[in-house]
Amino acid sequence: MTSERGIGSEPADAGSQAARGIHVVVHPSKTLTILVASVLVLATVAPLLTSLPWATRYPLAVVAGCHGLLRLRAFRRSPVAAFRLSSAAFWTVTQRNGRDIRAELAGSRVFGPAVFLHLRWRGGAGQVALLPDNTPADELRLLRARLRTRTA
Repeated sequence: MTSERGIGSEPADAGSQAARGIHVVVHPSKTLTILVASVLVLATVAPLLTSLPWATRYPLAVVAGCHGLLRLRAFRRSPVAAFRLSSAAFWTVTQRNGRDIRAELAGSRVFGPAVFLHLRWRGGAGQVALLPDNTPADELRLLRARLRTRTA
């Protein structure tokens, strides 16, 4: 007997949803960028509010600001353009140049609705920050569930 979904299709229950692969195109999170930029502004202003001599305050502020801008730029230009987690738990990273590379999960953190991944592959590594503003809700939910069952 065939269903309306077609021959060979599976029911859309929670079990089959969790077993499917996950594909996420990585975009910088606006929320996280604003948060990091706010901290950067405070870190740049902080040396100016100390009792150090001006000859020390100003260079400290410039160094803190320049270093922070470089780190913010690196965060927004992640080497990971996209990643896939297959139903067999194999990670594949698509680099910015379009090349697909097999990767492994070196670490992960789930913090509220956010997921932070550290992916490692031959010749490189990259961090990915996935928040509700830069990742589809369904993919983020499935990824959190897969990470939870991996560590359980």
